[in-house]
Formats: sequence, structure tokens, C-alpha cells
Amino acid sequence: LCIALLDIDNFKRLNDTYGHQTGDDALMHLTGIIRANLRPNDTVARLGGEEFIIIYPESDLEQATAALVRLQRELTKAYFLADDKKLLITFSAGVSLWNGEAMEAVIARADEAMYEAKQTGKNKVVAAPASSG
Repeated sequence: LCIALLDIDNFKRLNDTYGHQTGDDALMHLTGIIRANLRPNDTVARLGGEEFIIIYPESDLEQATAALVRLQRELTKAYFLADDKKLLITFSAGVSLWNGEAMEAVIARADEAMYEAKQTGKNKVVAAPASSG
């Protein structure tokens, strides 16, 4: 089982430039792309703001990371329109493998990896180091 956290890049700038309705529309756009590209047993949920969690059962870290990279590619193919302008929506993601430890620890590792993706250039997927769990 792998847990991924993803966060839309530059979401505040999108909201400030185009308004909150456009921000909401961008969230719905992203959610549609995610749902269209998940396997039937994968799950996505919004954590709040522009952050989402995806649960990848029966996946190792390499498979979950590859799924997120594919998701990023699909998102870049599907332009988002705001004020008749094509906007590229991207996300940064962190993914971690569950090794039987508390779910909070898995999520915290994914969150740290997502933060690293944001800090090192955005529009990236970073796999969290394995826990000793």
C-alpha cells in the first residue's frame, strides 16, 4: 500500500489572478483527470485547500511513483481554460510506502516528500525514503 499527497503548484497565484471560482474550477479539473486515470481499487480524496491524498493499494513505491508521473503527463495534456487562456495546471507530489506503522507516520513521510518536490522545482514526484517500521 502506498500513500501519495499532491498539491497544485502556484494555486494562490491562480486564485489571485483569475479569482476563486477559477481556482475551484481548476480543482475540479484536476480531480477529473485523477479519477479518469486511477485504477478501480485506487482512492482519491481532498484533504483541504489544494491538497489531495491518493491511496494506491497493492502497489509498491516504484509503481505508485510511476502512476503519479503518468498522472502528471495526463494533466499536462489537458489544458485548463481561464478567461479564454490555456493554463497549465501542475502538481507536486510525495509518495510513501506503508510498512505496517501508524498511518500518520506514512502520511507524514509523504508530506515531507511533497514539500521536497515543491522546494526543488515543483511539478515533481518525490518518493519518501523507506521507514524502518
